[in-house]
Amino acid sequence: MDRQTLIDSWAQNTATSQGCTPAQMQARIARWGDIPASPRAFVDTWIEGHQRTLYSVIGSGVTDDPNFKPRIAAAENFHIDYIVAPKGCGAAMHWHDSEEVFVVQAGRWEVDWIDGATSQVHTVTLGPRDTISVPPFVHRAFRSLDGDDPVTGGMLVSVLGGKHPGRVMWDRSVAEKAKALGAGFGPDGMAARIP
Repeated sequence: MDRQTLIDSWAQNTATSQGCTPAQMQARIARWGDIPASPRAFVDTWIEGHQRTLYSVIGSGVTDDPNFKPRIAAAENFHIDYIVAPKGCGAAMHWHDSEEVFVVQAGRWEVDWIDGATSQVHTVTLGPRDTISVPPFVHRAFRSLDGDDPVTGGMLVSVLGGKHPGRVMWDRSVAEKAKALGAGFGPDGMAARIP
């Protein structure tokens, strides 16, 4: 390649910007105090040890709460939530039909997964700014090791791939614990509990 060919390559690598007004951009900003939060976003939160608060930042994500909407609805192929949990608490074993990436923002977190080929449960400990990408259809669980203060305790970012990430599929052990508490799913597929 000669110098002129290299310089001429810019003709295929430049473009104008699409319009985006300040009002349109404002609808795409999630400020911490305005992000919707739910302590009951999933059916497993009624089970001891799985209490946590989900902050719905961008995209529809997945939830068992029909009234829980994200701060930023516009997302094409990904969904982002923040998760804050008391020490020792987090999500029970579940999978999604899309990959899920966890990025530790604060504290330490343990992530478990089940190797479906061997039924063996594996665990990894992650610290601040560590990241793990869990493949689709692999059961995973996670828990905070440091508490529920988003500044000094544990905060985890969850990024789900896909336009519509689908429903959460729970491990059978979770179903048995939830059923014992009177928790399940209504006709709309959303979590409900009758103690």
